[in-house]
Amino acid sequence: MYGLSKKTTQILIISPEPWTGHFVSKHHYAITLASKGYKVYFLNPPNNDLNNIKINQTKYKNLWSISAPQVAKGLRFYPKRLRNFIEKRWLQKLENKIGQKFSTIWLFENSRFYDMDFAEDRLKIYHQVDLNQNFHIKEAVSSADICFCTTDYILDKIKPYNAKAYKIHHGVSLHLKNYRLSEKQKNKFTNKKINVTYIGNLGMHYMDIKLLAKLVTNFPNIQFQFVGGYHENDPLYKTCKIVNNICWWGKVESELIPEILSFSDVVLVSYQTKYFIDQASPHKIMEYLASGKVIVSTYTDEYKDKRHLLEMVDDSKDYIKRFDKVINNLNFYNSKEKQQTRILFAKEHSYEKQLGKITALLKKHNLKGL
Repeated sequence: MYGLSKKTTQILIISPEPWTGHFVSKHHYAITLASKGYKVYFLNPPNNDLNNIKINQTKYKNLWSISAPQVAKGLRFYPKRLRNFIEKRWLQKLENKIGQKFSTIWLFENSRFYDMDFAEDRLKIYHQVDLNQNFHIKEAVSSADICFCTTDYILDKIKPYNAKAYKIHHGVSLHLKNYRLSEKQKNKFTNKKINVTYIGNLGMHYMDIKLLAKLVTNFPNIQFQFVGGYHENDPLYKTCKIVNNICWWGKVESELIPEILSFSDVVLVSYQTKYFIDQASPHKIMEYLASGKVIVSTYTDEYKDKRHLLEMVDDSKDYIKRFDKVINNLNFYNSKEKQQTRILFAKEHSYEKQLGKITALLKKHNLKGL
């Protein structure tokens, strides 16, 4: 019998992204599970500077971050039985260190631990949130007890390998205690100008750099807030560093994002058209919607039937025109009614609600629920 009892459950979340930095779905699921009393361990990507497994308590109760070197070099080239044996021994070593067996392995990637047979009688959940995670999909999906994903495109890709595959829309965390901006950070915003914010990895190659560069140069009287990690050699920074109406924030604590958005008038989504499948449901949109602020967006497939929630253009050539229309009619686009509609949608897709949907599906398949 699979176990997910709060009193006994030790959940291992395997993530392709580290605990540090901007939080996305796997981080928020970890925090939400921990807030409900489950013991959650978040495994970071391999750190080969370490000699052994390191377990650190995060600032969240019931939630630990794990750093460890890779299990073995070239493990994907090993025969299945040997690979499973090595990963099983590694898992037992981790469990011995914790002092209890995991009831659940929740896998958010397919480049390591992708053959979940190593987890044996534990509940095995495979959860794919990005289409570009494209390494060992068949093995990961077919070896899981149940699978979840965030878009129809991903669902089409995984469904042939496991009938128990379901789409769960991206969520948003609404219960976390927000940090407050410092006075210096607040001063980046100005009441004399419209403040337009883009949040995310500013080095991501999916971004439409040309479109963003055109936007900031076409609207010199708008204050743009670019929030997220970047390097001086990144295309966006190199293209726009001489523009004087941009504030470059760098990485910020995820808890700061709600207040940053509260100071913003407009928020942006801007990806190249050729990547519309990969970026069919950016996580940032849920954070944007929770703020209530108007979103100007390039085409985003998961919202094609939810156009009342954002100002989305089908063709990027119309983006500048739509942006101009929005900033000249802010009272309309940020009306109380429109903001409430966006916020209500976000509330209906909180991580607590998404976890409830996952629990119901586990019960449906006799996989003991949360």
